[in-house]
Amino acid sequence: METVKNFTDVLLDGDQDKAWEVVMNEVDKGTSTEDIFYGLLTPAMVEIGQKWQENEISVADEHLATTTCDFTLARYKHEVLLPRIQKKPQDQGRALFFCVEKEEHDLGIRMIAQIFEENGYKVRLMGANLPVEFVLTMAVNWEPDVIGMSASMLKQGERVPSYIQRLMERFEQTELLIGGRFLSLPDQLLDKADDSKMTIIQEGSELSAWMAARVEGGK
Repeated sequence: METVKNFTDVLLDGDQDKAWEVVMNEVDKGTSTEDIFYGLLTPAMVEIGQKWQENEISVADEHLATTTCDFTLARYKHEVLLPRIQKKPQDQGRALFFCVEKEEHDLGIRMIAQIFEENGYKVRLMGANLPVEFVLTMAVNWEPDVIGMSASMLKQGERVPSYIQRLMERFEQTELLIGGRFLSLPDQLLDKADDSKMTIIQEGSELSAWMAARVEGGK
């Protein structure tokens, strides 16, 4: 696979055509969606975030790279995934995804949503910065089997336990997935959450394992 460093440089250059070429090279080699997302796009964006935090790049550089990655992900959905999705039934259930209130970084949750679609789920993606009341309203109307939420920084991660409580009080049978960079922070606050009602996803392999177990268990 193209090195993360090379792909990072492509994103920082804002070269949409080159970014797409790199991704399509992987598709042509048979690289899975999960490996492209977790092995290329995600680590490249993490590296870019670290460069910004360490003042190695400007906020303008970070925004250009993010926009280029957003373009690549959107194009992947329409040119690669949609033909695959149209050839298989979406019969694995309904999945609803969002980022908690004040969380503007939704790249990760969009990748997750695409992986779910490729694996036969009907998906609704509500994106960034969603107050819990709007999540509840959508979930009541749509009745998802799975609800996934994401937060990046600790400040946004602090909201997650209250989301868990509100959602699980209303949807006792719904599976809840929690992800985002805040989970890697030492002060993340999920120790009091009911882990029998949720699954924490920090690595791509954990999501793959969760999906496999759900299929084996008959959803």
